[in-house]
Amino acid sequence: MHPISNSKAFQFLLHYLKKHTGSILIGMVFLIGVDSVLLIIPKIIEKALDVLGNDPYSGGVILKMVLTIIALAVSSVLLRFLWRYFVVRPSRKIEMSLREDMFAHLESLSSSYFNKTKTGDLMALFINDINAIRMACGMALVGMIDSLFLSSMSLFFMFSISPQLALYTIIPLPLIILLLVKTGKLVQTRHIRVQECFDAISSHTQEAISGIRLIKGFHQECNEIEKFIVHCDKYVSSNIKLIKLWGILFPTITLLGSLSFAILIFFGGRLVIFQKISIGQFVSFTFYINLIIWPMIAIGWVFNMFQRGLASAGRVKGMMDIRPEIIVDGKSIAPVEIHGKIEFRSLTFRYSTDSPDILKKINLTIPAGTSLGIIGKPGSGKTTLASLLFHLYPVSENCIFIDGHDINSVPLIKLRNSISYVPQDSSLFSDTIKENIAFGLNREISQEELEDVARKASIHNDILGFTDGYQTIIGERGITLSGGQKQRIAIARALLIDAPVLILDDALSAVDTSTERRIWNAIKEDIQKRTSIVIAHRISTVKNCTNIIVLDNGIITEHGTHEQLVAKGGFYSRLDRLQQMGEPVL
Repeated sequence: MHPISNSKAFQFLLHYLKKHTGSILIGMVFLIGVDSVLLIIPKIIEKALDVLGNDPYSGGVILKMVLTIIALAVSSVLLRFLWRYFVVRPSRKIEMSLREDMFAHLESLSSSYFNKTKTGDLMALFINDINAIRMACGMALVGMIDSLFLSSMSLFFMFSISPQLALYTIIPLPLIILLLVKTGKLVQTRHIRVQECFDAISSHTQEAISGIRLIKGFHQECNEIEKFIVHCDKYVSSNIKLIKLWGILFPTITLLGSLSFAILIFFGGRLVIFQKISIGQFVSFTFYINLIIWPMIAIGWVFNMFQRGLASAGRVKGMMDIRPEIIVDGKSIAPVEIHGKIEFRSLTFRYSTDSPDILKKINLTIPAGTSLGIIGKPGSGKTTLASLLFHLYPVSENCIFIDGHDINSVPLIKLRNSISYVPQDSSLFSDTIKENIAFGLNREISQEELEDVARKASIHNDILGFTDGYQTIIGERGITLSGGQKQRIAIARALLIDAPVLILDDALSAVDTSTERRIWNAIKEDIQKRTSIVIAHRISTVKNCTNIIVLDNGIITEHGTHEQLVAKGGFYSRLDRLQQMGEPVL
């Protein structure tokens, strides 16, 4: 992500704040009401002290003032509730909108983005950065308005009592503002470093938990703990650097505020002695200097929140500014219905400009309703070829055609809804088996449909063996299932969609040959009515396909039926002989 300037980050925040302008303004009116109560009370105390000092004792006057203060205090309770409702509520709404927009944007990004971005980094954006933005859009705004109104009105009342004394006491206050301005950039830089360290902790934790079996299998618990401690130490160290800055800044602000009190006592006491101001005025002046010093101290807190919010907004905007590599606009002419004819015309593909070609001059036609088997060594481009069919990566124009339409002109939703895909890793979610099978279906599924596809995938009996059957909750990424069970659930999920194109990417590698034959016999009819692409390492998986190709280093080296390829005596034929020798006779 490219660095985002403060001005762009601020505009990004304004975009969300504008949606709640009315509510925030109402909240600010109630906040000013609370501040007005705070400003009126010193005047009442001033009057009460002057009455007690100059006039004969009047219980009625004092009682009236006491009741007035109580009434103002009660009204401030109601006003505080109202400003919190009208200001804090929008900040939570902004938090919700941001998370929704971020998640929707992430879902639109191309696979290449996730190939180079850590999950922990993204989780930090969704947690820490969003929280910092919420505070900047809520309490920071409150602190800013509160500080400006209280300080300006306190100054007004101080000057109304004694302009000379007011000028003396505010001498240290501009130094507070100067101090905050000078340290602003440093605060933001150190906050960004804190967030980056938190990203590292999140990423390491996520990877360690998802790979816990591997860690335990290689007995690397101690090494992982040491790495985690290093990340935590860096996080604490970066936080301490930020705390040190605030540890110097806040006491300095407090010192300057105390200096104002010292000036007030020295000069204000002399004015009382010479009877230029009354005792009541001196006391009320003390209240007002306190009311102006607190906003000055609060400015540091507000400043901190705004700097953190801007830094986080810059990080979030940096992610939001990343554009998907594949965009098919609504003006594209899409086929009314996809039947499944696939053509590759001189297709050459590489993942990035600085990487080698993965596929080279692929020319191939797969008629609708036929099946294609793909055999090849690891890294030969088999999975890449399948991935390009549902446009996971950018494809040059006039290289891949679906029913005669360039894949770049077919809307992604239309294209991907027409393809059922079983990936190599058989990704499953921490949900029920039923929900995992029905994942690609945007409607309610009957138990009969569920069991039908489960039987075809040879997983029905396994599911019945679980305590809760189809309602069994499986762990994250299906960790409670065996590799073969995960693959068969993924196959059932693909069969349920009933799309015109079916891609099985090494989908039966984790099952034995006996189970493989049962599955093939069960789904033979489904395969025959679709365009099917079967990627495998076992000859037995692809031998019944209409056509078979052998990929080697991104090039089609052999092409034909099983019988034709065996007769050629090439790589396919040698692989067939080797696998027959190692395969038990059933």
